[in-house]
Amino acid sequence: MAKKYLRISEVVDICGVDKEFVLRQEEERLIRPVSRRKQKLYPLDQVDRVRVARTLIKEMGVNLEGAEVALHMREQMIAMQRQFQRAMRSLLKGPRKI
Repeated sequence: MAKKYLRISEVVDICGVDKEFVLRQEEERLIRPVSRRKQKLYPLDQVDRVRVARTLIKEMGVNLEGAEVALHMREQMIAMQRQFQRAMRSLLKGPRKI
């Protein structure tokens, strides 16, 4: 079973960043850790945000504010895609019988 939450050391390894990068993203509220058993952990969606932020900032030269905007737009696009997929599934099921 895949883990749902990761420690900061695991986030650092997976995303190829240093601990300070993750903590900075947290300070700027780009990511939100959770507390489990008195330990700070990062949900998988937040780990993905770190990975995307790293690409934007370190590889593409986007500043922190630009990364924040891009991450927000990305979340909106993902939500719209899910909504579209639900609508398509509903349409493909055909009309409901009353």
